[in-house]
Amino acid sequence: MSGCRRIAAWDTVFVVSLLQIHLYLIGIPLLLVVVLAVLIWSHKGPHPATYKLPDKWTHPPILWAATDEDVGHEHGGHGGHEFSVGGGASGTW
Repeated sequence: MSGCRRIAAWDTVFVVSLLQIHLYLIGIPLLLVVVLAVLIWSHKGPHPATYKLPDKWTHPPILWAATDEDVGHEHGGHGGHEFSVGGGASGTW
């Protein structure tokens, strides 16, 4: 026996430098973020004019409800009066 031991293929140690570790853990994710930001911010389409308070409101009123419930009718025998929404963009609540 010569004393040399054959090293198995799975028993090898790969030396990775500190620079490579930082490249893998910080550099590549940072590069992906930069590439995605450039792709997102460079694609600008037509943008509608921003509404300003002194301007006249030209759109029809919008009644938004969190459910698909028809808010104009009585609900299961409760009440009997017509539901009305007051205030809104007029500033009176």
